[in-house]
Order: sequence, then C-alpha cells, then structure tokens
Amino acid sequence: MQSSAILLFIATVAGFLFYTTPVALGILAGGSIAIINFVWQRRTLRQLLDSQAPPTASSATLRYLLRLSITAVILYAVLTSGHFSIIALLVGLSVIVAVIIALTLYSAFYKGD
Repeated sequence: MQSSAILLFIATVAGFLFYTTPVALGILAGGSIAIINFVWQRRTLRQLLDSQAPPTASSATLRYLLRLSITAVILYAVLTSGHFSIIALLVGLSVIVAVIIALTLYSAFYKGD
C-alpha cells in the first residue's frame, strides 16, 4: 500500500509539472479510488477470514455489492464533473496493478539471487 501511495504521489506531481491540472487531478482521483478500494477489500477479506463464525454467502455478496456500488457512484461523479482527464483517471486506477507488476519483477530478478 505504501508503494502504491508513493507511485501515486510521483505520478500526480509529474502530472502537475509536465501536463495540465485535469491530468494531475485525474491521476490523483483514479489512484485514490484504486487504493481506497483495495484497502477496503483487504480489510473486508481479513475480517471474513479472522472471524470464527463462517460468513453467510448473502452477507459477503452484500458487502461486495456495496463496495462496488460506492465505487461506481464515485467514478460516475468524477467522469461527469468534467474536471478530470479520463485517460489520466485510467492511469491512476492502474496504480495498484503497476506496483504489483513492479514488485513481482523485482522479486523474480533480484530476490532470487
């Protein structure tokens, strides 16, 4: 999570320095949504795995749909506001994926020695 926040910070600053404000805001919004969604999903999964009583399928499904719905509403608001670059929003949403790929490559090439 820290690596994702660092990458998001660097990408947002680069957006402000080398591109326009809507690009930087798009990266920031997309990355923030991705990170918050990932943390929320991780916390929910940890709660489900740590609980002694097995969760019902309906409660797990309800939590998933709630998270997905809130994410969709936020994305809709961001997209329809007109203040954010859509391409930059997609770049920001890819922050988690980029960090996972980078850490996987690092582990494959440098940790194997």
